[in-house]
Amino acid sequence: MISITRSIFKAIKLLLLAALGLAYLLTGILSIINWSVDLVGVNQQFYSNFIPRDLGFALVALTVGASLVASTLYALRGNQVMHLAAAAIGTWLALGALVIQAIVATATALDSVVLGENIDYSFVDEQLLRMDVILGCVALPISVYYTLMLREMIKSR
Repeated sequence: MISITRSIFKAIKLLLLAALGLAYLLTGILSIINWSVDLVGVNQQFYSNFIPRDLGFALVALTVGASLVASTLYALRGNQVMHLAAAAIGTWLALGALVIQAIVATATALDSVVLGENIDYSFVDEQLLRMDVILGCVALPISVYYTLMLREMIKSR
């Protein structure tokens, strides 16, 4: 019974990790497309409210996605060390992107306050409902789990 529960937990954990990695990869690809379309001057973009047309964000999203998908593949191959390392690094990068966007949003809000401008609802849409914030919030509990697992593995050696 316990081994079945562990197997189900492991499958759910890997499925969630792979889904998050694929979401980051898809977001990065769409961000590159949006950036390219913006360079050409066409006004049609994919989910422009949520996915920024920013090459820097695209590179971070692709890196996070590749790390999380690679972590899943390492787990399926039985390489626990590489699985934990890739998952921890991928989620840490995701949290870094989340923190940077939170700092940008705070700076934008403070700038508006200092200049005496009104902060309207579009601020939330433009700054806080971006995919780096949404996916970063999803990656937060996953990051805690993999950080604790990595720490435990390091202590046992």
